Amino acid sequence: MEEKRVNRNYAAMMAVVVLSVLCIIAGAILAIDAAFPVAGFIYVTSGFAIVGGCWLVLRFFMKAEYMSVSNYDFSTGILLIVAGILLIIQAKAIVPYFIYVLGILLIVLGVCVLQFFLQCAFMRGPFSAFLNFVFAAAIIALGSAFFLADGKTLLANLTYFYLGVMLAGILGILSLLMTFIRSVKYERWLSLSTKRNVEDEPYTETYLDVKRSRDRNLEDQPFTVKELPPEPNPGRLWNEPVDEGTSDESDETEDKKTEE
Repeated sequence: MEEKRVNRNYAAMMAVVVLSVLCIIAGAILAIDAAFPVAGFIYVTSGFAIVGGCWLVLRFFMKAEYMSVSNYDFSTGILLIVAGILLIIQAKAIVPYFIYVLGILLIVLGVCVLQFFLQCAFMRGPFSAFLNFVFAAAIIALGSAFFLADGKTLLANLTYFYLGVMLAGILGILSLLMTFIRSVKYERWLSLSTKRNVEDEPYTETYLDVKRSRDRNLEDQPFTVKELPPEPNPGRLWNEPVDEGTSDESDETEDKKTEE
């Protein structure tokens, strides 16, 4: 039976969800009130990082992820915990550079959506792949604009930038949902195509199949014992010459002895 493939990359999926939700909340709040204390948002982000890191470390041991060479949940979890603690300690110092923190989060989210584009492209989903590519390009461009735009231009259009952050979070959620639906459809297509190929494939008998059937037929045949003729000239050596006359006389004398 064909083994069912299991997706173990829950950490990346949760990272996309958390980043998207944070972008939606931060963009909506800051678009409504630009004077909102962003230190609170930094504390919330740090809390998400610490909780997510602890979850990854615990899952690494509880789910026996250490048996997979390609799994880095433990190291990723430790890095998230350390980053969260450092953000809490330096929250007030990061407030003047908060706009760049948002830009970094958007670029990370855009790279994740860019991977969704590649996944959908390989999973025979051209339309979803195209949408994911457009979403990734838009999110990465917006995140880069926080670093490339002039300070005066950025401050003059800050509300629009915050609305763009909220829109980027929504696009991240939509991209994740599209990729999930595409993966489910692709799994069904693979199972159907595999079943169809097995049914259409002609049966070919290999050497081992022939040998097993031959051995089985030999085992099923009845066992018969054939009676062998009596041995001529018993008791004589194989290279001893035999005289026909003497052999007849010796046979007669032996018969008489047996009769007596």
